[in-house]
Amino acid sequence: MNLETVTKHDLIGVLWREYEWIDPESGAVRVYKIDGPVALFTRPGGTTHRIVDALGTVHCVPAVGWFGCVARWQKVGGELPVRF
Repeated sequence: MNLETVTKHDLIGVLWREYEWIDPESGAVRVYKIDGPVALFTRPGGTTHRIVDALGTVHCVPAVGWFGCVARWQKVGGELPVRF
């Protein structure tokens, strides 16, 4: 992977992030929650992306749109709900 194509997004003020998608093998709905996310790493055309949490654990999850994946999150009170 070319590190020049990786983009880091700070997740300032996010309490948790949750992903929901359809498992392509079983067809079951899968929900995955990450507490204390601090950074999101993406790459153009990627089918996954990475979230680093406050403990330094890296979570690899489907990119939004793949396998019907959606993302939800809870922001700290007073923070803007999204940052672009």
